[in-house]
Amino acid sequence: MQLENKPIVVISSTNAEEIPNFIRAMFKDCRLNGSKKLIINFISSISYPEFIQNAREALLDNIDLGAYIYIWKPEEVDQMMKKILENRQDMKGIIIYCDNNNKHMIEKILPKVPNSIKANIIKDYCK
Repeated sequence: MQLENKPIVVISSTNAEEIPNFIRAMFKDCRLNGSKKLIINFISSISYPEFIQNAREALLDNIDLGAYIYIWKPEEVDQMMKKILENRQDMKGIIIYCDNNNKHMIEKILPKVPNSIKANIIKDYCK
């Protein structure tokens, strides 16, 4: 199967220990949905270097795929949504991902997502 350049946008929030499993699951879904790019919007108070440290092995296992990683503080959700809306024409789809401890944060964000983007949800791991 030929992979497309259209990225899959991910909105996510997990504990630091879950980052490797999260990254692997996103790359797997990326391949299964025919894309070779991910735009990960990770909502957390951890720093970018800490995220990369936790995700390093999973990122290296999938070096053939591209990933743009944005770390957003919980109070920066409106800025994150602006960034996602700017690129909505180019996206292949959207994936929502969270763990049980961060489910409430994602549930607060979903009402802010326009219906035109909700129609592109490929997978929702928070349900």
